[in-house]
Amino acid sequence: MTKLVPGKLVPAWVVLSALLAGPALAQPEPWLNPDGTIHYYEAVAVPGGITWDGARIQAQNDGGYLATLTSQDENDFVFSLLDSSAYWYRRPGSGTLAGPWLGGYQPSGSHEPDSGWRWVTPEPFGFRNWSTGQPDNEGNENALHFGESVGVRVPTWNDLISTDDSIRGYVRELSAERTTIGLLQDDSAASAGYTIFAPCLSNHTYLVDDKGRLVHSWRSWFMPGLAAYLLENGDLLRSANVGNQYFCTPGAGGRVEEFDWNGNLVWSFPYSDSVHCLHHDIKRLPNGHVLMIAWERKTRNEAIAAGRNPARLWQGMLWPDHIIEVDPSTDSIVWEWHIWDHLVQDYDHTKANYGVVADHPELVDINALAACDRWGSADWNHTNAVDYNPQFDQILISVRQLCEVMVIDHSTTTEEAHGHSGGRQGMGGDILYRWGNPRNYDAGDASDQKFYYQHNARWIEPGLPGAGHIMVFNNGRDRPCYFTGGRHPEDSSYSTVEEFIPACDSAGAYPRPSPYEPFGPTAQSWIYRASPPSSFYTPYMGGAQRLPNGNTLTSLGQLGTLAEVTADTHVVWRYVNPVTGCGPQRQGYVPKDSTNSVFRAERYAPDYPGLAGRDLTSGYPIELYGPLSAGTKDSERVVANALLRVSPNPLGAQTTIRLSLPHAAPAELGIYSVDGRLVRTLPATSNQVVWNGTDNSGQRVGRGVYYCRLQCAGYIKSVKLVKAD
Repeated sequence: MTKLVPGKLVPAWVVLSALLAGPALAQPEPWLNPDGTIHYYEAVAVPGGITWDGARIQAQNDGGYLATLTSQDENDFVFSLLDSSAYWYRRPGSGTLAGPWLGGYQPSGSHEPDSGWRWVTPEPFGFRNWSTGQPDNEGNENALHFGESVGVRVPTWNDLISTDDSIRGYVRELSAERTTIGLLQDDSAASAGYTIFAPCLSNHTYLVDDKGRLVHSWRSWFMPGLAAYLLENGDLLRSANVGNQYFCTPGAGGRVEEFDWNGNLVWSFPYSDSVHCLHHDIKRLPNGHVLMIAWERKTRNEAIAAGRNPARLWQGMLWPDHIIEVDPSTDSIVWEWHIWDHLVQDYDHTKANYGVVADHPELVDINALAACDRWGSADWNHTNAVDYNPQFDQILISVRQLCEVMVIDHSTTTEEAHGHSGGRQGMGGDILYRWGNPRNYDAGDASDQKFYYQHNARWIEPGLPGAGHIMVFNNGRDRPCYFTGGRHPEDSSYSTVEEFIPACDSAGAYPRPSPYEPFGPTAQSWIYRASPPSSFYTPYMGGAQRLPNGNTLTSLGQLGTLAEVTADTHVVWRYVNPVTGCGPQRQGYVPKDSTNSVFRAERYAPDYPGLAGRDLTSGYPIELYGPLSAGTKDSERVVANALLRVSPNPLGAQTTIRLSLPHAAPAELGIYSVDGRLVRTLPATSNQVVWNGTDNSGQRVGRGVYYCRLQCAGYIKSVKLVKAD
């Protein structure tokens, strides 16, 4: 029989036989090629049998291709996945074991028995691993599989006629000519667990295993704003960006959402209007309440009345931060703290908060500014992290624009938090402790500054190495470069992860320093600095988390890169977020311009309570794969030839969206605002969809510019439309 060559049309009966075979899927396993690329291999059992051509088609339909083995190490790794009778057929009578199909074939007309063999990819057929006496072309055999041997599963190859439908499975490979996204490194020293992250330009939150495979995901109507956590009950708690027009700046949120494991929205709390807006981070407390960071708008007059230098109000307002504690059972704010209540200044002696800044390290100088913000932006504090210490009932915040972290007392009432007395430490809502930039309270100069626009300040949790210490992701933006006498040029800037031991006693009290002296300690206890330092840098976002084995998970936010490092600073695990605003990208895609940014990631150990009893079956990697072949990929053709039209445009009461895909493919259709927020999800299952101008809550949207966006296989088409009324 003439062999079907890859890329040619396949008879319908071949496709039908593949579908009727009912393949049983295993999870793909990664293997590091010596060239640095990651290859995934998946042993697929087909209990009813499948032909070589059926296996080839099925492998391609699932985003890969029949495995190609080009070295002994690769061959041995793939064979190690097949140690099960499910993948092997015992031939009646002889007891010979025939293994699953591989991606080798012999084109028609080749000199028999051993010439012309090829892989289904352009890779050369240089490595050969034939069983003794093979290939023998017994009966026009022209396809490759593992076997055959009496009573023993063997890692060597045999040639077989491609129409043999007794073979019980095949090996699918997912790989690309280069590995740029997804899993890049996974050493044995890495900490086992599951990592959660929310791409900044996506409304999906993903949970992946340590092999870079998708385990679970959740979908919201909103993009993140910005943090996401897996709770101990298995729910997802995330901050959402609702697109507040009054607080339009990086990190804006406005809403907190909780989804159960099945993706149902079980709670949401909006806090977004013209004078308030949630942003950045949240923290679930042991009592079930949630701490949230928020801006509050202060007018120019209010800022000047509080002693702000008018020359440092170039936006004509201030957005000082406050912390609220919300009870989800009642949707009520049960506690709050405002930085506005704890100010000092030495600019205007006529104001009540005038004083010597150095005498009041427990207060914040309202005229303190970041080095790059000499004129004073409205987002004066830009608090980007909140953490809680249940032992002392204290809150830790990372105040990015002031380049320091602060500790406040949570044991106060709201009334006490407004003042300067009360609570376990007797200081009300005043700052108990601060570290990172003593210049803010006149206790040092530039050489004493430790942090440079830091993120993710957190106490290391009990039971972990360094428990009770504070760890901070130090972005390093505008970090002084002493060996050149100035700032680092952009290409030599670097980020670090820094751990220090806060100066407190067993009761959580912090010794107050003398005037003009900083809080201790004088130096960090551990610093992760890459080699070379500039290879680890993100000017915005970022995170660090201590893991049970003593390693630290780091997040290079702007680059969407997650890396696990050991105590002696070796990298043992790396993963690059493969999701952009256009969805999951194809392996080989090189992210740029923050297209795949991630605020930060969190790792959860296998015994974490939130994972107990959950289906943690690992699936495919999030990134897309396809055959290693020249020319346009199938998924690219799908969208390149897709039709997307909107009429009328501008629209009045409604508009009709016409779409067409060349063949069946999973697709998403939605209406988006100009700031990228998903407004309305529409079905992409028919050729014509009517949008009546309402959002997902049934409310009519306002007039303005919107985008109708069609996403398919990681690619995107969009049409701008205008709502006139």
